[in-house]
Amino acid sequence: MKIVILTVGRIKDAHVSSLTNRYISRLRTYTPVALENVPDVKDQEPSKRIAREGAMILKAINDRDYLVTLEECGVQFDSISFSAWLRSSLEAARGRVVMVIGGAFGLSDEVRRRSDFSLSLSEMTLPHELCPLFLAEQLYRAASIANGVKYHH
Repeated sequence: MKIVILTVGRIKDAHVSSLTNRYISRLRTYTPVALENVPDVKDQEPSKRIAREGAMILKAINDRDYLVTLEECGVQFDSISFSAWLRSSLEAARGRVVMVIGGAFGLSDEVRRRSDFSLSLSEMTLPHELCPLFLAEQLYRAASIANGVKYHH
């Protein structure tokens, strides 16, 4: 199954973008993966931004997709457990596994209701632009663990 990292907005920092793409490229050794985005909404109050971004996220996914939202309050894993969870999620998915990183103000209630699983990379608040990088690295680490590659120590 294919993994899609879906973000609100593009990664603007060239260094962060380069590192993110490096891990995505490495991950493609093990599974199809893509980094996609929906436009971020500007010049509106937070509740309207969240609603418009949420509508675009829901439009970018389909009914068969297994939707994973990244949120501070989601489930946290250690690397070994995340690897096992990812493998079972990929095997069980009927469509793509879409991992959604919301905008600066988070995710809409509609996206949260559609979510099949809520994942947390950390209890700490992470910079929005770094989340795709952290997620891509953890996905690569999980795939390396599952395939017995000496990346994780």
